[in-house]
Amino acid sequence: MPLGTLLDEVLTAGFRLERLVEPRPVPELAERDPAGCAGLCLEDAFVAARFGRA
Repeated sequence: MPLGTLLDEVLTAGFRLERLVEPRPVPELAERDPAGCAGLCLEDAFVAARFGRA
């Protein structure tokens, strides 16, 4: 599900978005796996969100 669709559904249900985080790889990953790190820096592999009641 696209992030926009997910957020629209949750917000329409009466929640409010408190915080959205898109974690990035730690610098050490670039040393161990440069190609993997580059891929993770270009695409979101994980998104964390915190919602509260509006």
